[in-house]
Amino acid sequence: MPKADTLALTQMLAVQSADAATIEAFYNDTMVELAAENWFCVAEVIPLLPAQLKIELGNIVNLLALIYDDADLGMVSLRLIEFIDAGWRQRVGRPTSYVREDENAKTVALYPQPDVPSNPLTMLLGEPLGSDYPVYSAVKFFSQAPLDPLQPFFYLELVVALRILSREFTRESDHQDQEYGGAAQALSDLFKSMLA
Repeated sequence: MPKADTLALTQMLAVQSADAATIEAFYNDTMVELAAENWFCVAEVIPLLPAQLKIELGNIVNLLALIYDDADLGMVSLRLIEFIDAGWRQRVGRPTSYVREDENAKTVALYPQPDVPSNPLTMLLGEPLGSDYPVYSAVKFFSQAPLDPLQPFFYLELVVALRILSREFTRESDHQDQEYGGAAQALSDLFKSMLA
């Protein structure tokens, strides 16, 4: 679903009355919203070093899971981990959980820190065609906003176009039409529910 195709579909459904700059902004907002609803999910291998405390999450919307060596790591609050183990930042061993120190932070801390390095990532292991992930590696499952125009799935094109139309026709403008905007949102929700 290239961005240009979706915006062209939106203009066609709006009978060329939609503002081009506004619908492009609405497209970007819609991509972030769909990512928050976990429509665009990715898995990424994270090679680890011994005693590596922090893992950079990068540009994610939701962290869905963090796995270390085929075991799901549970999230522990900073307050709880400090109550259980005041020296948690210096512990070394097999990671069993992770800590998000700040809700907006783009890093997590492993508890305890890994004691062995990850095996190297080769084509036989991991992304994109491997049969398994390297031993002692972390894998993060997350949703992200695909602002790259070529990345979103083609089957969401109509859902995105209708959501953009809903916003375009419910905002205050010379072509405002609350009924059309409401119908577009209802259709968008219906088609999205059919895909879920």
